[in-house]
Amino acid sequence: MSRCGKHRRIISTSLILGWLLVLATPALSNIRFYSIVQQICTSYRVSVDLSQMSLDGVETDHTVFQLMLKSRRNNFEEVMMIGYIAAGQAIARTGIVVHTINVIVTIPKADNLLIMTSASINLVEQLRTGKIKSSEFLRQIQWT
Repeated sequence: MSRCGKHRRIISTSLILGWLLVLATPALSNIRFYSIVQQICTSYRVSVDLSQMSLDGVETDHTVFQLMLKSRRNNFEEVMMIGYIAAGQAIARTGIVVHTINVIVTIPKADNLLIMTSASINLVEQLRTGKIKSSEFLRQIQWT
């Protein structure tokens, strides 16, 4: 009788650990995604914090990655491009399916002016692989 209880305990423990692993995997992949974006931005001397990133709609069919960056002076286009390239590299390395990338750049010298842009993953992938130039990319993204 005690042997039967021992097997039940092992089975229930393994089921609980399995469910915890299934639930924790998306959170860990988001952290990996965020750390890749942070590493690439830091290598280009653009500071970014994990609190400035969000990955919404992972459970649905339309996943959106949003990144907020701060421009150093009047180089908001360069900072924006670094954000898109970092997000594209993170998508390529982690395999997370993202449909839209939003990059918001604040310009502190202009009374914290916000520049909001949005691009589809197809456009970002073309930029990342070098199929289009950055000037063409800037013309095709959505500015708001």
